[in-house]
Amino acid sequence: MQIAILGTGRVGSTIGRLWHAAGHDVTFAARHAARPQALAADLGERAHAASVADAVAGAEAVLVAVPGPAVTDVLQAAGPLDGRVLVDAANSFGQQQVTLQSMAGAFPQAHWVRAFNSLSASIMADDNHRKPPWVMFLSGDEEAKPVVAQLIRDAGFDPVDLGGIDDSRLQDPGGALWLTILTHDEATALVARIKSGDTAAADQSALRTRERELAAPFQKLRDHAPDDPAFFLEHLSRSVFEAGISWRVVEAKWDGIREAFHGFDPAQVAAMPPAEIAAVENDSRVIRNKAKIRATVQNAREILAILDQYGGIRGYLASFPDASAAATDMRRRFKFLGDTGVWRLLTSASRDIG
Repeated sequence: MQIAILGTGRVGSTIGRLWHAAGHDVTFAARHAARPQALAADLGERAHAASVADAVAGAEAVLVAVPGPAVTDVLQAAGPLDGRVLVDAANSFGQQQVTLQSMAGAFPQAHWVRAFNSLSASIMADDNHRKPPWVMFLSGDEEAKPVVAQLIRDAGFDPVDLGGIDDSRLQDPGGALWLTILTHDEATALVARIKSGDTAAADQSALRTRERELAAPFQKLRDHAPDDPAFFLEHLSRSVFEAGISWRVVEAKWDGIREAFHGFDPAQVAAMPPAEIAAVENDSRVIRNKAKIRATVQNAREILAILDQYGGIRGYLASFPDASAAATDMRRRFKFLGDTGVWRLLTSASRDIG
């Protein structure tokens, strides 16, 4: 199948790679040409880069994976959509939220289906989603859903149909079925409970999803973490500094933060005297949040205690039966690290291993 991928962020690039691996022809399009060109060059044969209009003109199906506020402008630039299957994977919040109902109303000539928004890109990119295949929900146009269901299978997921366009609200960001990691039986049971009005069902599913989201990165880190404890402290510290602010702000300051904290050598950071800590708190190269700076020093001391007790980071992680138990201990041990921080730590560190 000829598929246009509108958007080359984590979602668009991940799904495009999965479809390409399944044998489909994919054409990437984005506001700036460099990213689509790089993806096409990386994938090789059957992968292309084009303008939005050219990508859509040659496509049987179109994946919409751009930020919510940009969706309308992108589709207006796409040219005729008549008869094409459009897959809405865009997630947006608040006043910028774009719903499937609004898209179907604005562009009624297309066949709209909501899909590929109920799992995070990190889960979709991980081969662990294939054993068992995690569920991908879909809803929307009855004529188009069989096509999208097959594309879901081709990407390695198990499609579960929620119903028509009105039922897509269950997949909206913050909805009961958004970002859920479920097997087929779990998904069908959960949908039945939610549609019957069981308000506790979504909370129970969210807890199970969080545990599964941590499992793969935890196992990878446990089995392959570098012996250098500075690696762990750097990812831990990044999770601390990203709490409550954009990762882009942290990225812009990271070289200065790394230098201020001695390359994240736990022994050197743990030994920082009060005068040096005070100097860091007034250093314009870093994010001058006193609580986060002091948490980094305290966390370095905790890592030294872990090294003394377990002999290394791998030994520490191997002491837990599963990711949930490890996450509980990390939240207890480390300062300024909550549920989201643990997730950031495990996923970023596991990605950095390669």
